[in-house]
Amino acid sequence: MKKINIKDIELNIDMISLLELKEGKYKIIIDINGTKYINEEVPKNKAIIYIDESYERKENINDIKELAKDIFAKYKPVISGTICKIKPLTNWQKIIGMNAQNMLYFDHQSDGVEIFEDSILEDYGWHASVLEINYRTISDFIEENCEGTLLCYDNEIQFNGFALIDNIEDARAQVKEFIIEKTKQNIAEGLIELDDDDVIEALEFFDFEAAK
Repeated sequence: MKKINIKDIELNIDMISLLELKEGKYKIIIDINGTKYINEEVPKNKAIIYIDESYERKENINDIKELAKDIFAKYKPVISGTICKIKPLTNWQKIIGMNAQNMLYFDHQSDGVEIFEDSILEDYGWHASVLEINYRTISDFIEENCEGTLLCYDNEIQFNGFALIDNIEDARAQVKEFIIEKTKQNIAEGLIELDDDDVIEALEFFDFEAAK
């Protein structure tokens, strides 16, 4: 998984295509790579850093500097020729909300990872917890082994961020296999009470007998 620290990101947005928009309302979205989507759907694995569902293009705004300030007021834009430079960090809290529907999980600076937004992975996480495999362990595995993006704020004192997955089917398969292998290890180390009802249920959930 690709880790992107938002405090290190400065995007160069070419304003020409926005300047050429005719008068009217537009849905404008920009992802972490600076790619603009005008009245287009954005792939769910793309981290969004700007969205305006109904931007109103006024024809009386025909200067790039004026246009940039109109669109990117919350990002403290700096203009250089036709390029608008913005630092997404200035709007980090709003960016988290922009990506809430597509993120697999949010890593809180105080509470860590508490839930997976994908229902199948959440079932895996919930059952794995009684097998001495917590959400932190699973999310670490995902970040190290699955394709996607971890967009975060990390200043070495505070950390929070969210993960977007490229292929959820692959991630589910990889996580299930990891949990089964980790469970074998935990059993061998005597960490799991095999006669516990919740453990029995979790082992059945992962078809553990068949997986041995």
